[in-house]
Amino acid sequence: MRNLILILGDQLDHTSAAFDDFDADNDVTWMAEVDEEINHVWCHKLRVALFLSAMRHFRDELRKKDRSVEYHELQKQPSKDRGRSFAEILRKDVRRLKPNSDGIRG
Repeated sequence: MRNLILILGDQLDHTSAAFDDFDADNDVTWMAEVDEEINHVWCHKLRVALFLSAMRHFRDELRKKDRSVEYHELQKQPSKDRGRSFAEILRKDVRRLKPNSDGIRG
């Protein structure tokens, strides 16, 4: 894999510079739903549902464009393999996916 493109929940934009020179054969987009993003500031449950729905719709749109997507959905009880925090999940995926050392962007 050449690049791992990080997409955060507030960066759902198909025209983002993160997608410049996207190579569908080698690049992977990466998104994760994690408790810390949803709970660090209080917000209404409907806003959380809308936020997660937008992320999932964006993921589906990327897949329809034949872009490879690593997506981690929020889980009631995260597994040890997945990790709990955004950083932990990302760290495990970087080890597993092995992007180029300069190939993480977002």
